Amino acid sequence: MEDKAHLIYLQNRVAYARDQVAYKELFLHFYPMLRKLAVTIIQQESLAEEIVSDVMTRVWTMETKLAYIDHLKIYLLTAIRNTAITYLKKHRREAFLPEIMASEAPVPHNEPDQHLATKELSLLIERSVKALPQQCQLVFRLIKEEGLSYKEAGSVLELSKNTLETHMRTALKRLRDTLDAYLLKKNS
Repeated sequence: MEDKAHLIYLQNRVAYARDQVAYKELFLHFYPMLRKLAVTIIQQESLAEEIVSDVMTRVWTMETKLAYIDHLKIYLLTAIRNTAITYLKKHRREAFLPEIMASEAPVPHNEPDQHLATKELSLLIERSVKALPQQCQLVFRLIKEEGLSYKEAGSVLELSKNTLETHMRTALKRLRDTLDAYLLKKNS
């Protein structure tokens, strides 16, 4: 709860005092989540980063209007989604495949096999998530990776709770099937 209060404080500092330090803190707080959503939609990291920068620049230029946004996180996620979709419609070209992100788990010195297994499993899960249909992938990432509630994710994606639940069931079933196949292969 303190985190939410602090974010509101920063939001108001940016809106009324044009506080660059508060803006930078907001930017750094939201950047990873916004970038991940943009990459999921655009499928190209450099463009996704540009979209996040554009949206965050618009936040700065809002001035006092920024203070009237009740749920900044939802607002930013929606802005990223809309900007990314507008870009895709405008450019109508194939999305680039994103590079596979390696696991950033620390390497235990005494258990290299465990580290390799963890990294392999992380890559398998990431590939499985990326193989999901785009809408299903967005729902999964917002709810499971970013921790949004179904209501918040529904607001960002403009989808009903039932639709979100259907996408989550699909995503979890596919992940479960992938992991089951992996474990069967490992144990045979």
